[in-house]
Amino acid sequence: MSRRQQIAELVEGHGFQSVTALAQRFGVDSSTIRRDLDRLAADGVVVRTHGGAAAPAGGGGEAEAPPDRDPQLPEKRAIGAAMAERIHEGQTVLLDSGTTCLEVARHLDHGRLTVVTNDLHVGLEISTKPQINLVFIGGELLPTSTSMWGPTSIQQLETMRVHVAVFGAGTVMDDGIYASSSYAIELKRKMRSIASQAFFIADSTKFGREALFKVFGFESFTAGITDNMLDPIRAARFPVPLIRVTPSNE
Repeated sequence: MSRRQQIAELVEGHGFQSVTALAQRFGVDSSTIRRDLDRLAADGVVVRTHGGAAAPAGGGGEAEAPPDRDPQLPEKRAIGAAMAERIHEGQTVLLDSGTTCLEVARHLDHGRLTVVTNDLHVGLEISTKPQINLVFIGGELLPTSTSMWGPTSIQQLETMRVHVAVFGAGTVMDDGIYASSSYAIELKRKMRSIASQAFFIADSTKFGREALFKVFGFESFTAGITDNMLDPIRAARFPVPLIRVTPSNE
């Protein structure tokens, strides 16, 4: 097993790893570890942080990033608004974890709606909207993330039925949605099974990354929403409609 593979397993299994600790563990200098982490981050396997790296949030969602340091925030806002427009009054909506799903939550201004989520940030956002009914999925907190998972989460979902499920995507490949961690795959598939229809939302940087675990094929989705930086010819090749939105200049 290569050093990078070992680093990826350490981050996935134990959470944040510092550059100093990894350099000592593998007997190499810090600059070598930084190059390893930069490559793993470019492949979507880890999230680069100050002084080290952490695991991506969720097992099929997307990595969390502080809003003021998220270069894709305008695109995510546009995607969130476009997804919110496709949710109808009176529906029950399941929102996955991640920063793009959080933007969907921020754009929900419906007068009558129920939102189901397992993400702490999404839940807190919905809690500020008294006209929306919030159902929070409990369980164990995923390492280095804001998502709940585990048998309790699965059992809670088994009693539900929702109109629409909205999933973030850490990686969009030619045959489906992938994740760098297997933690929450079972939970996400259970989420999809209780929904009448589903959308995936992902900014254009998520397309073509490499990841290990396949979460969904495209047959699971009604459509996907991304930004207009994705090549339109490439978008047209997907087996489901891929809606491209334009970020605001504000």
